[in-house]
Amino acid sequence: MDIDIKNVHIGEAIEKRRNELGLSKSELGRKIGVPQQHVNRILERETMETKRLIKVSEALGFNFFTLFCPVQHQISAYLAAVTLDGNAHNIIGDAELASQLAKAQTEIESQRGTIALLKEQVDSLNAQINRLDSNLKDKDAIIELLKERR
Repeated sequence: MDIDIKNVHIGEAIEKRRNELGLSKSELGRKIGVPQQHVNRILERETMETKRLIKVSEALGFNFFTLFCPVQHQISAYLAAVTLDGNAHNIIGDAELASQLAKAQTEIESQRGTIALLKEQVDSLNAQINRLDSNLKDKDAIIELLKERR
């Protein structure tokens, strides 16, 4: 059985991702709950315990485990062209894709509600404009009547 497992220097991979995000070492340390000095040691290490790597993955928004053993996803060409949060480095799995789709659908429903409220406001404002226009015409007619009486 041929298993495609790559030898990855995890510290270098973390450093590369940290730089991509423009994150300082102290910011990374705060995100993973360690002092900056410990971040320096992490970045020098070739390996890391699984729990710590999970925490770093979450903090940097990147699944470092995929670097060791890339997972093949069966996704349509259209969906493969879609990236999460505008980052082409993300690996899109079925669960993440479903999560992103659910978020997008919720946002669309929220926006539809907002559009409906805005349409109601526009209709209300148009009705007010029509009333004001009618009042203005009535005032003009009254002024003309007053002018004729003089």
